[in-house]
Amino acid sequence: MAEPQKVTVIGVGLIGGSISLAVKSRWPQVTVTGFDIDSDVQSEALSQGVIDEIASDIESSCAGADFVFIATPVLIVPRVIEAIASVVGEETIVTDVGSTKTAIVEIAEKALPPTTNFIGGHPLAGSEQAGLQAATPELLKDSVYVLTPTTRTSPDAFQKLHQLLTNLGAKVMALSPNKHDEIVAGVSHLPHLTATALVNVVAAVEEEGENRLLFAAGGFRDLTRIASGNPELWADICLDNKEAIAVSIDKLTAGLNNIRQVITVGDRDRLLKILATAKDRRASMSSAAATTVIREFNISVSDKPGIISQITLTFGQLGINIEDIQIVHLGGDSGVVKLLVNDSPRIHKALSELKNLGHKITESRESSGSKE
Repeated sequence: MAEPQKVTVIGVGLIGGSISLAVKSRWPQVTVTGFDIDSDVQSEALSQGVIDEIASDIESSCAGADFVFIATPVLIVPRVIEAIASVVGEETIVTDVGSTKTAIVEIAEKALPPTTNFIGGHPLAGSEQAGLQAATPELLKDSVYVLTPTTRTSPDAFQKLHQLLTNLGAKVMALSPNKHDEIVAGVSHLPHLTATALVNVVAAVEEEGENRLLFAAGGFRDLTRIASGNPELWADICLDNKEAIAVSIDKLTAGLNNIRQVITVGDRDRLLKILATAKDRRASMSSAAATTVIREFNISVSDKPGIISQITLTFGQLGINIEDIQIVHLGGDSGVVKLLVNDSPRIHKALSELKNLGHKITESRESSGSKE
């Protein structure tokens, strides 16, 4: 991809600072402009070389930027979007890093002019540590980074942001905003709340003079590590995704009640089956092999709104990572989108869905690619 000239990061904390450091590591000549409501954080980021310059306000920070990353708490993102709506240019690509997407994307598409390129984003990377001091250029490496394109998403803007993120080491997948919120409620938000409840339950049943948490061994500590996260940040996340989280809590409660019943009646066979199933499913989460088969497809498309979201969501919602995307030609009435994707048993389903939508698909090659 063409080297960006300027990247703006609004909110220079763990994620914003890590993106800044990754950009500067990949492209040392790029100017990274930072803005943070906390002037001390801005000064610290500048003095530590996390950013190259400080903006006096949010609006001026975006001037001439190729990319703008909004890395503030989720409830502040809409205010930032509204503040920059009249100043971002048509060539600027605006994205956020919030842990919830539906409300943010809806607000962005209402507040920003139709010519503004906004794409919701969420890096599934982080730490129980918070703030600029925890930022590292390696945070995004090999982590899943979700983008949430819609029918308004420009193919060119999606391609540029996708390439920027893959150059920073992320594995980019596409999900609709609603599907994203449904999934992260189960795999991110629910675990945090479960760890929180577990710590509080154990602490609450302490007898006078006892401290049962002193007896907590490795398993308890590993399981509850994420409860150390920033409470204010997590309160905002949970309230912004409350419907999906409520559904996930109900499912967890049902699962625990089922285990409780099995244990109560002494059904060892059913208990073994539950435990073994979980063990096998957990084992399937092991990291990918060092060598991955990459497949290349050329997909014929018509030049109409929403075409890039239609294609990328078809793969993303089946859990298939798009390694690279190129708009070979898109103009007039038709064009070609070239995709490099990781091989998966679900590729056949993705291709069938796209063919049913009227796309002609040809496979260019199949090769092994080394994962660094």
